[in-house]
Amino acid sequence: MKILVPLNNMEHIDDYIAAGAGEFYIGFYDKEWTSKFGDFADINRMSGFKENANPFSLEEVIEIINTVKNKGMLIYVTFNSSIYSEEQLCEIKKYFIALKEAGVDGVIVSCIELVEIADKLELPVVVSTISGVYNTQIAKFYRDKGTKRIIIPRDLSVDEIETIIKEVPDVEYEVFMMRNGCMFSDANCLGMHRNESCSICGSLISADSQIHIKDNNFKKRHNTELNDLIYTKSFHEYACGLCSIYRFVKMNITACKIVGRTDEWKNICNDIRYVKQNLEIAESCKSQEEYLERMQLPEDSRLMCKLGLSCYYPEMRF
Repeated sequence: MKILVPLNNMEHIDDYIAAGAGEFYIGFYDKEWTSKFGDFADINRMSGFKENANPFSLEEVIEIINTVKNKGMLIYVTFNSSIYSEEQLCEIKKYFIALKEAGVDGVIVSCIELVEIADKLELPVVVSTISGVYNTQIAKFYRDKGTKRIIIPRDLSVDEIETIIKEVPDVEYEVFMMRNGCMFSDANCLGMHRNESCSICGSLISADSQIHIKDNNFKKRHNTELNDLIYTKSFHEYACGLCSIYRFVKMNITACKIVGRTDEWKNICNDIRYVKQNLEIAESCKSQEEYLERMQLPEDSRLMCKLGLSCYYPEMRF
């Protein structure tokens, strides 16, 4: 299982590779696109954060593709906004042609229109979590459309993921592993990720909320406040799926994803090291129980792990 890493800092690409990165994903910010379609028309899910999440132009991304390929690594470019107009789809087709000529390993897309455009160009397709592959029927649909890889939604359980893989084995799968957990379903969220706080999740995280309970019952208050803490603070910052690695290795998952195109490179490197270390442990274990005994928890989130406040796949322990 390869470790898929956000490439938001070319100065530290060798640090990522040394830590254990196996693949990269990247987005770009195009001022001409913004001039043509407006500031609220996104190329990808993180366009609202502009150069903070997408620090490169298309021309720079093409150069980066060459650099990454020369290092023997894979690289994918994201086009995973929630919605595109017909005119925007035509513009993205031009991007696809340029990226194919540059030798990109695939494009991460969020809608069937982009799947079909990429397939006609013989450009490998990765179906984004935004597409909502929640069952075997949807997985078969995208497989039959020529998809190379499916990114499994982060809110599916490990057993549900295994069911899809067993029923539709002839396609690659990618799962979420570290950072930036979301309290909502990506596929059903039309909120925009922007500095202007247009995202529903961002508004909830930053809101000065108050919890009101009808009767002053300690257990109800405890459970309610704990739930609020999990989904508005801890899960987003410390989201982790390390406990699931043994199961994912046994499923032959192709890649696990570290999220965070706006995160510090040192934090990403730390996550890569923990994933790599636990992958090595999982390979030598004979059971899930043995793996859970031997695995290494991140130093900065061990308390959250013990409380179950940061789990992508909590059923692995709780």
